[in-house]
Amino acid sequence: MKIYKNKALTERVEKLDLGTVLAGETKQYEFFLHNDSPANLVDLQFSIDNKEASIVSFPSLLKSDEVGRLLIEWTPSVTVKSGLKTNLEIRGSEIWS
Repeated sequence: MKIYKNKALTERVEKLDLGTVLAGETKQYEFFLHNDSPANLVDLQFSIDNKEASIVSFPSLLKSDEVGRLLIEWTPSVTVKSGLKTNLEIRGSEIWS
């Protein structure tokens, strides 16, 4: 599975960079997940390292070559200069048909 910034799948994401947000404000980030595997991905679960960021919505199933939407929300308690760079953990199972 690959993660992209845009639905056209031209801007690949290697590490989540959520930029900067003023303390107390909330910002949502939309990413697109592409299942580039010949298998279907099922029982997908997502978690993010930073406790101030949360996964708002995600697909629990992605068929082979399907694209799904991942929505992340971040409400920082302090304003940081360098922005938030964090890891996204994805778990699930492959179903081969």
